[in-house]
Amino acid sequence: MHKTMIIDSHFHAYSGKDCSGFLRDLMEKAGLDAISIASIPKELVHDEHFYNEEALKLKKENPGKVYAFGSLDYSDKGYLRGKVDFAGQAKRLFEAGADGIKMLEGKTNARKALGIPLDSPIYDSFYSYMQENAFPILMHVADPEEFWDPVKAPDWAKKRGWFWGDGSFPSKEQLYSETEGILGKFPKLKITFAHFFFLSADIGRASRFLDKWKNVSFDITPGWEMYDNFSRSSSDWSAFFKNYNERIIFGTDNAPPSKDNYAGQLERCISTISKIRDFLETDKEMLSGKGISLDTASLKKICSGNFLKAIRSPYENHSG
Repeated sequence: MHKTMIIDSHFHAYSGKDCSGFLRDLMEKAGLDAISIASIPKELVHDEHFYNEEALKLKKENPGKVYAFGSLDYSDKGYLRGKVDFAGQAKRLFEAGADGIKMLEGKTNARKALGIPLDSPIYDSFYSYMQENAFPILMHVADPEEFWDPVKAPDWAKKRGWFWGDGSFPSKEQLYSETEGILGKFPKLKITFAHFFFLSADIGRASRFLDKWKNVSFDITPGWEMYDNFSRSSSDWSAFFKNYNERIIFGTDNAPPSKDNYAGQLERCISTISKIRDFLETDKEMLSGKGISLDTASLKKICSGNFLKAIRSPYENHSG
């Protein structure tokens, strides 16, 4: 493998649990140079990963090795009436040393629980604050299109309650429309869309979206359906990754063990990193095709350079 600086920009942890030892072991054994912890919003869905205070503490204890993306707190339901100051929440997080904000609000079940559009005026002061300071957002919007299809939805997703086709959840196109609404109002927002914005099955649409919105990026955090799609048309995607090599960011969705499975979870996390690197760095046969064998310059940008560029605001030193 290439000797390239690797930063995992998309790592989760469990509320109230110290993951410092796991982070050290993972960085050492997987060849990572740093990890960015993405907290999950409080009191929407999956808030066992709400990790603001812990992530900020780990960042201060591990400068240059741990980064922290905080998240918003929805425990005061007054937000539905515009009574919660999300911009103020973000400001306090950055003053405490956060590097960015993680938004799960656009995941299909989270958006249903949220109860307001992603481009609601209730968020305008928050997005305005983020845009004015060039602070980055890591944003999950939508899910694989199969999750809305009763025939194509995978069994593992159904078991987790991730089937969205019963009519009670927003459609994928609605979520995309709300995202366009955000960017229409705040076109200079610095947003990285997690999981490639779930556009791995539509290279043309992915290209058009990046061409239209010059300040957004995609991360390549699995779902493995992404890599199945990528590998199936590896030559086309290799050209895409090279063309947009300043708009793509390495990430894994890894997490420490939730229970007593330390060694097994560590091995799974190492394996995820290895598989992503094989896809990026080689033309090995994998999944439905093969890897995309990127050049060294593209790898340096995708694996660490683009993340580091995103968190360095030109307006304010918030590195903590």
